[in-house]
Amino acid sequence: MLTMEDLKIIFAQNLIALRKRDKLTQAELAEKINYSDKAVSKWERGESIPDVAVLKSIGDHFGVTIDFLITQRNDSEAIKEQSAYARSVKKKNKVLISIIPTIAILLVATIAFVCVYPVAPDWKTAIYCFVFPLPLCAMLEFIFSAIWGKKVITFIFVSLFLWLLILDVFFIIGFTLQYYPLIFIVGLPTEIVVAMSFGIIKLKK
Repeated sequence: MLTMEDLKIIFAQNLIALRKRDKLTQAELAEKINYSDKAVSKWERGESIPDVAVLKSIGDHFGVTIDFLITQRNDSEAIKEQSAYARSVKKKNKVLISIIPTIAILLVATIAFVCVYPVAPDWKTAIYCFVFPLPLCAMLEFIFSAIWGKKVITFIFVSLFLWLLILDVFFIIGFTLQYYPLIFIVGLPTEIVVAMSFGIIKLKK
């Protein structure tokens, strides 16, 4: 059975490990959680332990639970577990942030289709509403992947943007040209150039 003194020491060790992991001084941590640096110093010396509300605030800042803060572990375990948890949360947040704009665009496209289709019940209406916005979706995903993702994922979205853009051109001018399917041939050399720029294809000496 842990005593209050034990919890103070355990919390102090975990707090120090997490603060050092983020390379924060006691004053910087105090500022971030809106507390005094003297209080942080007392916590890290094991002289006191904050109440539940402050523990929750500290846990939210470091991306850990209250249970994590008051559970015995060594410094390396604290850093490893907290890092894994933080990476998991950041990855989920990045996915959500990158998907939300695309969903918003598709939602607007759906609303436009519902409003326009009764007036112009034609299959072209679906193309105009759903196909034309797709290059914009691909471009947004390309921007997010360029910031957060890997090079291969970024390359995929660049390629997707290229072919969707050609598809839009196909639907815009294709019906008036006799050989409009040939427009897709333009995408082949462009795709090779894009691949080479990403280092996917390397020229042999």
